[in-house]
Amino acid sequence: MKNYALQLVAVCSIIIITSCNFNKDSNIGLTNKNEGLSASRVAVTVDDEPLEEPILVYGKTLVTTFKEIEGFTEENGKYYPNLAVAVISKKGDTVLKYPSLLQNSKIGLNTDMKDLVGRISFANPILSSNNYDVIYTLTDLKGNGVLTSSMEIELVKDPDISINADKLSYKECYLFSTERKSVITNRKVGFNDKMLFIFEGLKGFTIKDGTIEIGMTMLVKDDDERIILDQTDLFLNQKLAPELVEQSIQASLITTKGAVSNPVKWQVKIWDKNSDAEITAETFLEVE
Repeated sequence: MKNYALQLVAVCSIIIITSCNFNKDSNIGLTNKNEGLSASRVAVTVDDEPLEEPILVYGKTLVTTFKEIEGFTEENGKYYPNLAVAVISKKGDTVLKYPSLLQNSKIGLNTDMKDLVGRISFANPILSSNNYDVIYTLTDLKGNGVLTSSMEIELVKDPDISINADKLSYKECYLFSTERKSVITNRKVGFNDKMLFIFEGLKGFTIKDGTIEIGMTMLVKDDDERIILDQTDLFLNQKLAPELVEQSIQASLITTKGAVSNPVKWQVKIWDKNSDAEITAETFLEVE
């Protein structure tokens, strides 16, 4: 399934009144390069809290706010900013790129709107267990001013999902809400919310005549040990192409409204019917 889901060489020259300067947030390694544009502060947050270290859980959204920006050319009480972002792997590949994150930037923003916000969700095609350079470029569409903010992010797997793999390997395992069209990272879900437990990059199955046979069980029970759902084999006798299994395997769950004792344990087990290879993933949900 394909889900619905900064390095600088400091060379500055001064020509008449054009200047270039750098500042850095040492806590998270954020570097700002000002060339005609400036911000009183560049704030980086996750889940409405300041990012304290440059480590992010897969599926989280990074919010970068440029506060009290100055230096834009103004016309008729408006200014014309553009905010672009690129996420670059350590191999130098651009894995994500948005040329414009701001709505209505071409028709101008009122000059009293001094804060600009960029958001990036770190999910597919970005992979966890890797480091990435995140580069924001703020430019003046009516002038020559540029502000570049960059930092390196380490993307880690969700620690709230416990994985036990034996002879099977995987790239990503995460929860996804079809209602919100985003990765679930805070374990909080609502009644009647359709959720997917997704495995990507599964390998290690025995191939026979070009196909594999897998089994998948799903067990859901609340904190009082009441069984909400118990499915013994979601695939029965199906034979699947290895490339389809590697792309994505998912189990779905809808929590119907009723008395539930939190937290709710959701466990999914996948195994190879032609060997003893298996993988088990489990997490705990807060149903509200």
